[in-house]
Amino acid sequence: MNYKVVILDIDGTILPHGKTISPATFGAIQQLRDKNIKVVIATGRAPYFSNSIIHDTGVDSMVFFNGAYAYHEGKEIYKNAIEKEVLEKVLTMSHGYLHPLTFLAGTRFTVSDLNHPFVTEAYMHDSWQLELAPPHFWKDQDIYQLFLHCELEDEVSYQQEIPELDFRRWTSGARTCDVNLTKSNKAVGVSKLLEKMGIAPDEAIAFGDGLNDIEMLSLVGMGVAMGSARDEVKQAAKMVTFSAEEDGVRFGLERLGLI
Repeated sequence: MNYKVVILDIDGTILPHGKTISPATFGAIQQLRDKNIKVVIATGRAPYFSNSIIHDTGVDSMVFFNGAYAYHEGKEIYKNAIEKEVLEKVLTMSHGYLHPLTFLAGTRFTVSDLNHPFVTEAYMHDSWQLELAPPHFWKDQDIYQLFLHCELEDEVSYQQEIPELDFRRWTSGARTCDVNLTKSNKAVGVSKLLEKMGIAPDEAIAFGDGLNDIEMLSLVGMGVAMGSARDEVKQAAKMVTFSAEEDGVRFGLERLGLI
Protein backbone atom coordinates (compact mmCIF):
# COMPACT_ATOMS: atom_id res chain seq x y z
CA MET A 1 0.00 0.00 0.00
CA ASN A 2 1.18 3.52 -0.83
CA TYR A 3 0.53 5.20 2.52
CA LYS A 4 0.13 8.97 2.38
CA VAL A 5 -0.27 9.99 6.02
CA VAL A 6 0.89 8.83 9.46
CA ILE A 7 -1.36 9.69 12.41
CA LEU A 8 0.28 9.78 15.83
CA ASP A 9 -1.18 9.77 19.32
CA ILE A 10 0.86 11.74 21.87
CA ASP A 11 0.93 10.23 25.37
CA GLY A 12 2.36 6.74 25.46
CA THR A 13 3.01 6.81 21.70
CA ILE A 14 5.40 9.57 20.62
CA LEU A 15 5.76 10.81 24.18
CA PRO A 16 6.81 8.27 26.82
CA HIS A 17 4.80 8.89 29.99
CA GLY A 18 6.56 11.52 32.11
CA LYS A 19 9.36 12.02 29.58
CA THR A 20 10.16 13.91 26.37
CA ILE A 21 10.09 12.82 22.74
CA SER A 22 13.25 10.93 21.88
CA PRO A 23 15.68 11.95 19.11
CA ALA A 24 14.81 8.69 17.33
CA THR A 25 11.12 9.64 17.16
CA PHE A 26 11.91 13.19 16.08
CA GLY A 27 14.15 11.81 13.38
CA ALA A 28 11.46 9.42 12.17
CA ILE A 29 8.96 12.28 11.83
CA GLN A 30 11.45 14.27 9.79
CA GLN A 31 12.18 11.30 7.54
CA LEU A 32 8.47 10.96 6.80
CA ARG A 33 8.34 14.61 5.77
CA ASP A 34 11.40 14.15 3.56
CA LYS A 35 9.40 11.48 1.72
CA ASN A 36 6.38 13.80 1.42
CA ILE A 37 4.33 11.64 3.80
CA LYS A 38 2.03 13.84 5.88
CA VAL A 39 2.17 13.66 9.68
CA VAL A 40 -0.91 14.28 11.84
CA ILE A 41 -1.36 14.29 15.61
CA ALA A 42 -4.56 12.81 17.08
CA THR A 43 -4.78 13.19 20.84
CA GLY A 44 -7.16 13.22 23.75
CA ARG A 45 -5.42 16.39 24.87
CA ALA A 46 -6.74 19.92 24.46
CA PRO A 47 -4.85 22.29 22.10
CA TYR A 48 -3.39 24.20 25.06
CA PHE A 49 -2.03 20.96 26.53
CA SER A 50 -0.31 20.18 23.22
CA ASN A 51 1.44 23.43 22.29
CA SER A 52 4.98 22.29 23.07
CA ILE A 53 4.56 19.01 21.17
CA ILE A 54 3.06 20.80 18.17
CA HIS A 55 5.88 23.34 18.19
CA ASP A 56 8.62 20.74 18.55
CA THR A 57 7.28 18.40 15.86
CA GLY A 58 6.16 21.12 13.44
CA VAL A 59 2.85 19.32 12.82
CA ASP A 60 0.07 21.64 11.59
CA SER A 61 -2.85 19.22 11.22
CA MET A 62 -4.26 17.89 14.47
CA VAL A 63 -7.24 16.21 16.15
CA PHE A 64 -7.91 17.19 19.77
CA PHE A 65 -10.34 16.24 22.56
CA ASN A 66 -10.55 12.62 21.32
CA GLY A 67 -11.99 13.69 17.99
CA ALA A 68 -14.22 16.62 18.97
CA TYR A 69 -11.97 19.29 17.43
CA ALA A 70 -9.82 19.21 14.28
CA TYR A 71 -7.38 21.53 12.51
CA HIS A 72 -6.04 21.25 8.96
CA GLU A 73 -2.86 23.21 8.27
CA GLY A 74 -3.52 25.38 11.30
CA LYS A 75 -7.16 26.18 10.45
CA GLU A 76 -10.17 24.88 12.33
CA ILE A 77 -12.27 22.52 10.19
CA TYR A 78 -14.46 20.70 12.71
CA LYS A 79 -15.75 21.05 16.28
CA ASN A 80 -18.43 19.24 18.26
CA ALA A 81 -19.18 20.54 21.76
CA ILE A 82 -21.09 18.61 24.43
CA GLU A 83 -24.73 19.73 24.65
CA LYS A 84 -25.63 21.85 27.70
CA GLU A 85 -28.40 19.53 28.85
CA VAL A 86 -25.92 16.62 28.86
CA LEU A 87 -23.40 18.68 30.81
CA GLU A 88 -26.10 19.46 33.35
CA LYS A 89 -26.73 15.74 33.90
CA VAL A 90 -23.03 15.15 34.64
CA LEU A 91 -22.89 18.16 36.93
CA THR A 92 -25.91 17.00 38.93
CA MET A 93 -24.48 13.50 39.39
CA SER A 94 -20.98 14.70 40.24
CA HIS A 95 -22.35 17.08 42.88
CA GLY A 96 -24.31 14.23 44.42
CA TYR A 97 -21.29 11.94 44.54
CA LEU A 98 -18.86 14.77 45.46
CA HIS A 99 -16.74 13.95 42.42
CA PRO A 100 -14.76 16.87 40.96
CA LEU A 101 -14.78 17.72 37.24
CA THR A 102 -12.37 19.39 34.87
CA PHE A 103 -14.11 21.42 32.14
CA LEU A 104 -12.15 21.64 28.88
CA ALA A 105 -13.21 24.51 26.64
CA GLY A 106 -11.59 25.61 23.39
CA THR A 107 -8.96 27.94 24.85
CA ARG A 108 -8.89 27.23 28.61
CA PHE A 109 -9.81 24.70 31.27
CA THR A 110 -11.16 25.00 34.79
CA VAL A 111 -11.60 22.61 37.72
CA SER A 112 -14.54 22.35 40.12
CA ASP A 113 -12.38 21.51 43.17
CA LEU A 114 -8.71 22.50 43.25
CA ASN A 115 -7.93 20.70 46.50
CA HIS A 116 -9.48 17.28 45.92
CA PRO A 117 -6.80 14.54 46.14
CA PHE A 118 -7.89 12.98 42.82
CA VAL A 119 -7.41 16.34 41.10
CA THR A 120 -4.01 16.79 42.71
CA GLU A 121 -3.08 13.29 41.54
CA ALA A 122 -4.28 13.94 37.98
CA TYR A 123 -2.12 17.04 37.53
CA MET A 124 0.85 16.15 39.72
CA HIS A 125 3.25 15.74 36.78
CA ASP A 126 2.07 18.81 34.88
CA SER A 127 3.03 22.47 35.12
CA TRP A 128 -0.35 23.91 34.09
CA GLN A 129 -1.87 26.51 36.40
CA LEU A 130 -5.19 25.19 37.69
CA GLU A 131 -8.13 27.62 37.76
CA LEU A 132 -11.28 27.20 39.84
CA ALA A 133 -14.35 26.89 37.64
CA PRO A 134 -16.80 29.80 37.95
CA PRO A 135 -20.36 28.57 38.66
CA HIS A 136 -21.58 29.07 35.09
CA PHE A 137 -18.37 28.29 33.19
CA TRP A 138 -19.98 25.24 31.57
CA LYS A 139 -22.88 27.39 30.37
CA ASP A 140 -20.79 30.28 29.10
CA GLN A 141 -18.21 28.21 27.20
CA ASP A 142 -18.38 25.47 24.60
CA ILE A 143 -17.14 22.38 26.46
CA TYR A 144 -15.57 19.73 24.25
CA GLN A 145 -14.43 17.30 26.93
CA LEU A 146 -14.55 16.66 30.66
CA PHE A 147 -12.28 14.87 33.10
CA LEU A 148 -14.26 13.01 35.74
CA HIS A 149 -12.17 12.42 38.85
CA CYS A 150 -13.47 9.30 40.60
CA GLU A 151 -12.74 5.66 41.35
CA LEU A 152 -13.29 3.12 38.57
CA GLU A 153 -16.25 1.48 40.30
CA ASP A 154 -18.05 4.85 40.56
CA GLU A 155 -17.69 5.42 36.82
CA VAL A 156 -20.26 2.70 36.08
CA SER A 157 -23.14 4.77 37.48
CA TYR A 158 -22.37 7.63 35.12
CA GLN A 159 -22.21 5.27 32.14
CA GLN A 160 -25.62 3.82 33.02
CA GLU A 161 -27.33 7.15 33.69
CA ILE A 162 -25.82 9.22 30.88
CA PRO A 163 -25.64 7.08 27.69
CA GLU A 164 -24.93 10.20 25.62
CA LEU A 165 -21.41 10.18 27.03
CA ASP A 166 -18.44 7.84 26.85
CA PHE A 167 -16.13 7.38 29.87
CA ARG A 168 -12.59 6.09 29.33
CA ARG A 169 -10.11 5.65 32.13
CA TRP A 170 -6.67 7.24 31.54
CA THR A 171 -4.84 4.13 32.70
CA SER A 172 -5.87 1.03 34.61
CA GLY A 173 -4.85 2.57 37.95
CA ALA A 174 -5.91 6.17 37.30
CA ARG A 175 -8.67 7.87 39.26
CA THR A 176 -9.53 10.12 36.34
CA CYS A 177 -11.27 9.38 33.04
CA ASP A 178 -11.90 11.24 29.79
CA VAL A 179 -15.55 12.09 29.17
CA ASN A 180 -16.63 12.66 25.57
CA LEU A 181 -19.79 12.40 23.52
CA THR A 182 -20.54 8.78 22.67
CA LYS A 183 -20.84 9.74 19.01
CA SER A 184 -17.43 11.46 19.13
CA ASN A 185 -14.08 9.65 19.07
CA LYS A 186 -10.72 9.96 17.35
CA ALA A 187 -11.99 8.14 14.25
CA VAL A 188 -14.60 10.88 13.74
CA GLY A 189 -12.07 13.72 13.92
CA VAL A 190 -9.54 11.80 11.82
CA SER A 191 -12.19 11.10 9.17
CA LYS A 192 -12.97 14.83 8.90
CA LEU A 193 -9.27 15.59 8.54
CA LEU A 194 -8.60 12.87 5.97
CA GLU A 195 -11.58 14.05 3.94
CA LYS A 196 -10.13 17.58 3.93
CA MET A 197 -6.76 16.19 2.83
CA GLY A 198 -8.29 14.07 0.09
CA ILE A 199 -6.81 10.91 1.59
CA ALA A 200 -8.74 7.66 2.00
CA PRO A 201 -8.64 5.90 5.40
CA ASP A 202 -6.92 2.85 3.87
CA GLU A 203 -4.08 5.15 2.77
CA ALA A 204 -3.39 6.07 6.41
CA ILE A 205 -1.30 4.59 9.20
CA ALA A 206 -2.13 5.33 12.86
CA PHE A 207 -0.14 4.64 16.02
CA GLY A 208 -1.79 4.56 19.47
CA ASP A 209 -1.69 2.96 22.90
CA GLY A 210 -4.89 3.90 24.72
CA LEU A 211 -8.52 2.85 24.87
CA ASN A 212 -9.32 6.15 23.14
CA ASP A 213 -7.29 4.96 20.12
CA ILE A 214 -9.32 1.83 19.35
CA GLU A 215 -11.72 3.39 16.80
CA MET A 216 -8.88 5.22 15.06
CA LEU A 217 -6.74 2.09 14.76
CA SER A 218 -9.74 0.23 13.34
CA LEU A 219 -10.49 2.99 10.82
CA VAL A 220 -7.18 3.25 8.99
CA GLY A 221 -5.45 0.91 6.57
CA MET A 222 -2.70 0.11 9.06
CA GLY A 223 -3.42 0.50 12.77
CA VAL A 224 -0.33 0.02 14.94
CA ALA A 225 -0.62 -0.54 18.70
CA MET A 226 2.25 0.31 21.00
CA GLY A 227 3.83 -2.51 22.97
CA SER A 228 2.55 -1.05 26.24
CA ALA A 229 -1.09 -1.01 25.05
CA ARG A 230 -3.81 -3.07 26.68
CA ASP A 231 -4.95 -6.25 24.94
CA GLU A 232 -8.18 -4.73 23.58
CA VAL A 233 -6.13 -1.98 21.88
CA LYS A 234 -3.78 -4.53 20.34
CA GLN A 235 -6.73 -6.55 19.10
CA ALA A 236 -8.00 -3.47 17.19
CA ALA A 237 -4.64 -3.07 15.43
CA LYS A 238 -3.07 -4.89 12.50
CA MET A 239 0.43 -4.64 13.96
CA VAL A 240 2.06 -4.26 17.38
CA THR A 241 5.32 -2.38 17.83
CA PHE A 242 7.56 -1.61 20.82
CA SER A 243 6.60 0.81 23.60
CA ALA A 244 7.22 4.57 23.42
CA GLU A 245 10.17 4.12 25.78
CA GLU A 246 11.67 1.73 23.20
CA ASP A 247 11.06 4.09 20.23
CA GLY A 248 8.15 1.99 19.02
CA VAL A 249 7.01 4.53 16.43
CA ARG A 250 10.37 4.48 14.70
CA PHE A 251 10.55 0.68 14.83
CA GLY A 252 7.04 0.36 13.41
CA LEU A 253 7.76 2.77 10.55
CA GLU A 254 10.97 0.89 9.73
CA ARG A 255 9.14 -2.43 9.77
CA LEU A 256 6.54 -1.02 7.37
CA GLY A 257 9.28 0.28 5.09
CA LEU A 258 8.31 3.94 5.40
CA ILE A 259 11.69 5.11 6.69
